[in-house]
Amino acid sequence: MGNKQKKPSSAAVKTVKTTQRKCMFEYIAVNVISLFVFLSFGYIAVMAFFQTSVIDPTNYVGERILYNSDNIVLNLVFTCITIAALFALKKFFDKRIEDEKQMRNLALACLVTVIALTVLFMLITIFVKFLEKTPAESLGDAISKALSAPNDSVFFPMNFLLMALFVGVMIAMVLTYSYKSKHVVTVFEIALALYVVIIGIVWVVNVRSVPAADSYNIYEAATDAAQDKYTSMHNFSNFYNSKMYDGYSYFQYYPFQLGFVAFSEFVYRIFGTDSSMPIQIINVLALSSAYFAVARITRLLFKSRRIEFIAIIMLALCIQPILFCTFVYGNIIGMTCALWASLLLIKYFKTGQYRWIYPSGVLLVLAVMVKYNNMIYLIAFVIMLVIHIVKKKKWQSAAIAAALIIAVLGTNSLVIKSYEARADEEFSPGVSQPLYLALGLKESSMAPGWYTHTAKDLYAQYYLIPKYNGVKDASLSDANDAAWDEIGKRLDEFSEDSDYAFEFFGKKILSQWNEPTFESIWVSKVKGHTATEEEKLRSGTDTIGSDQMTGLTNAVYKKGTGQALEMHFNFYMQIMYILFAAGIYLMFIKKKTNIETVLLPLVMLGAFGYHLLFEGKSQYVLTYIPLMVPTAAYALHTILNGKYEKIKKVMAKIKHIPDNNIDIKPKPVKSKK
Repeated sequence: MGNKQKKPSSAAVKTVKTTQRKCMFEYIAVNVISLFVFLSFGYIAVMAFFQTSVIDPTNYVGERILYNSDNIVLNLVFTCITIAALFALKKFFDKRIEDEKQMRNLALACLVTVIALTVLFMLITIFVKFLEKTPAESLGDAISKALSAPNDSVFFPMNFLLMALFVGVMIAMVLTYSYKSKHVVTVFEIALALYVVIIGIVWVVNVRSVPAADSYNIYEAATDAAQDKYTSMHNFSNFYNSKMYDGYSYFQYYPFQLGFVAFSEFVYRIFGTDSSMPIQIINVLALSSAYFAVARITRLLFKSRRIEFIAIIMLALCIQPILFCTFVYGNIIGMTCALWASLLLIKYFKTGQYRWIYPSGVLLVLAVMVKYNNMIYLIAFVIMLVIHIVKKKKWQSAAIAAALIIAVLGTNSLVIKSYEARADEEFSPGVSQPLYLALGLKESSMAPGWYTHTAKDLYAQYYLIPKYNGVKDASLSDANDAAWDEIGKRLDEFSEDSDYAFEFFGKKILSQWNEPTFESIWVSKVKGHTATEEEKLRSGTDTIGSDQMTGLTNAVYKKGTGQALEMHFNFYMQIMYILFAAGIYLMFIKKKTNIETVLLPLVMLGAFGYHLLFEGKSQYVLTYIPLMVPTAAYALHTILNGKYEKIKKVMAKIKHIPDNNIDIKPKPVKSKK
């Protein structure tokens, strides 16, 4: 008995847990980063109330951006109504629903009711289509017609089913916001992933998008390589869009795209080369995994089931990336790999265990390989690892940072060398960053700093054409010098006319970050669509335009569903920018800024800065939008759970102010004798 040690008191344990050694270098570094993030996205949040960028419907294919003025009063009213509704919901659930079983049953009942009504309407639609079918048609044909019924059908088509499922999931999530079970969060993480898979697969299967422009060059090269053919990688080989590149191979300009070619080739060797649909399906599955990773990052950073619930709801409402899955490119897959790499890096920072850093590095390498812009993640990782070195005195993190840089750059070089050997073709270094900077500072017919032929033409004129015309001293530095000359001219123009400079960069920012669809609908609408057998008979071609599409696709492209989605996107992004900026501020004042919580905001800052100076497009920033969710969810949770003692005191004083500043004393009541 005497040898037993006394257990420390709970107060002592709390003191040990809450007392942490502060690192001044980390404190300064992460808060400087937070300041720039707050200023950047605070500006976007404010401007979102005044103006919205939209793709000009009269020049939709040309991607021309218009800057429409918003109704500020209407935006403020909607924002206030939303905030008030959230406070009312929280108050209702905190006071009325205390029994966990009651809450679970109510959520389940709402979900089942919505799904049951949806199924009922779908059965009615199928029955009507069955009565309308010709003798040659089967029951399966009737079901197919019902599922793709036009948007203006008297009955409820496929898009109603999707919306009903969406509403049902939302109701269930809101009702279980206060549910205390540890497992319910995981259930809704899985539900979110399934929700993305269902909506995404239905969308890509209905759209049947055909690659075009850069994505077709990659598709052509990958499908050829899967059949051990490499002619499309050779100069003057009549490859797709060869005139645009003066006959020189697409990969002489953009050899970094061979990383996604390698990934695509692997897929096409397994699933065949007849269609790009396998990549689109993989996009959907990857996005589902990315949303799951964001939810897990939120849990890891803030250790709150309620904050993670809010993050799940925000992700479910973020529909633009789902629509973007038709794009046969490395954006979605690269984002997914980068997000999982970020999750594992945060785990390394929290635990110090090296077992998390190795898979994180592999995923980061894959992320950059399929989408070179993910170098932004590499830079962010290295910055945070440097801060971690100073904070923890773990010099091994320096080796990890160096290894990441070597692995990422080395893997890209190996992929290019591999295709050079297989295709028996030597690829040039490709369009350099100074050339992209020259492009990003130019005016464009689309929007300031959007795509022009500037980088491609300078590269061809000063390097590629001289090289293949026997000029021995042809060097990429000649093209870079020409690019720096163009950059110098533009900087002189900006310095001479500061108003023009502010207008240029202001419009460039808003054309990218405040175009709420992020070209998620545009990216498939302007392309061809694989025709069904019935459509082939009607049109006489294997590919049809968006104006010939029916059902869900037509509804999104032309009718009320598309307009409703655009309104939702606009309001959703307004709220997200406000909450993201507020989250950065709240983390600062509550001293929650550190290398873990500021990692994703640092990536956001990198994306903002890079696309501010270099080539920009709204679709380029789409894959960064989910990164705002953890910080925005934290902000909303903090706002909803604030005590607001000072405001309550002010309101109490206001209530006690007498009318007209006159004290009205009650008349004394005479006593009866």
